[in-house]
Amino acid sequence: MPGSKADEFEGGGEGQAGARAILRVPEVLIEIASSRSGRSLAELGAQLSIPKASLHRLVRTLESGGYLVHDSGVYRLGPGSFHLAGLIAPLQSGRSLVEGARPELERLADATGETVMLGQLSDDRTEIVYVDVIDSRQPVRFTIPIGDRRPLYSVASGKAALAFFSPDARDDYAETTVFTRFTPNTTTRDELPDLLALVRSGACAFDDSGRAPGASAVASPVFDPAGMPIGAISVAGPCDRIAARQSEIEASVRKAAERISRVLGYGGTYPPQS
Repeated sequence: MPGSKADEFEGGGEGQAGARAILRVPEVLIEIASSRSGRSLAELGAQLSIPKASLHRLVRTLESGGYLVHDSGVYRLGPGSFHLAGLIAPLQSGRSLVEGARPELERLADATGETVMLGQLSDDRTEIVYVDVIDSRQPVRFTIPIGDRRPLYSVASGKAALAFFSPDARDDYAETTVFTRFTPNTTTRDELPDLLALVRSGACAFDDSGRAPGASAVASPVFDPAGMPIGAISVAGPCDRIAARQSEIEASVRKAAERISRVLGYGGTYPPQS
């Protein structure tokens, strides 16, 4: 039956279903690569929401091609995957944050309809510097120029990255930073530790009018190959619009930040476990 679930991974699907089936291959490989102990079929199905029969055909095909190995009930990366990773690695080393992130920024802008921003940590790791921005097309929107800098504590992007500093680095930042009150909602020194703990638990930071009155943002951190935060991706817009879709936007932003981290060479659990 063309286009049915039954042949989704066997090449019989057409159009959108066929394209989705192709994209399932890297999704499975990425999910397995994110776990040192491998993934069972049940774990893959739960994480990726793929029907069990379709997923079983897919992993068996990848196993027969050498991209996966199956042992003691779990799937791990096989020699074919490591060969592919070796070919990609030299390309990753020369890839800039902006270049690696741009496709995800564009997808996120299309999905949310809001302004999407890519922030990079400043050299002294005290500010977030916006290195790429896609403005919303809506008449009422949040916008910021490329090159603008904001203190980490004052914006969602900064807090998303700061949350994954080492404990000593977080403490040093809190002790040495002057906390300017930009709005009544700006995060204070006393509020920062508990807020960062929440960000670490979900890899997502939310800011409501902390820097610009009437504007909210959701952000997730981007990591380098060593698992160190190098910046964040965020979605910003009027408070009412962001609040109405906050859970949806958080899920999209988190997934985009994880994908960017993978493109840049990070292969561990997202977010890194301290």
